[in-house]
Amino acid sequence: MKYPTPLLALCLALAAAPALADDDCEAPVQHWQSRDAVMRHAAAQGWQVQRLKIDDGCYEVRGRDAQGRAFKAKLDPQTLRVVKMKLRDDSHEPERERRRERDRTPAPDAAPAQDVAAPVAAPKSPVLTPGTTPRGQIE
Repeated sequence: MKYPTPLLALCLALAAAPALADDDCEAPVQHWQSRDAVMRHAAAQGWQVQRLKIDDGCYEVRGRDAQGRAFKAKLDPQTLRVVKMKLRDDSHEPERERRRERDRTPAPDAAPAQDVAAPVAAPKSPVLTPGTTPRGQIE
């Protein structure tokens, strides 16, 4: 029996789709440790958890480490081993806060904001007048 090429390509693509999912963790759900276990593990590491969610088959923890640095870590849900971890550089945080505050408050010598001007009518055109046939000459 001969299969049409597009149908065969589609079947192969669908069969390969689960392999392309690219989860960072692959533990079966029935082997996962509980969220409470993750929180206990984080506390044992000295982490202050601000957010705990599931991403790419892993637990994702965001918070501050024992030194007060902001971080994001992915944990294997079965072993709670750190799979990935990113520390966020807070050295620019004060500058970022100053910029936000500056953007929120107007400068003391700034002129008060003006109301939005009414729409200005378009200048009259000798070629195009509303309600008439356009006039012009093509050379």
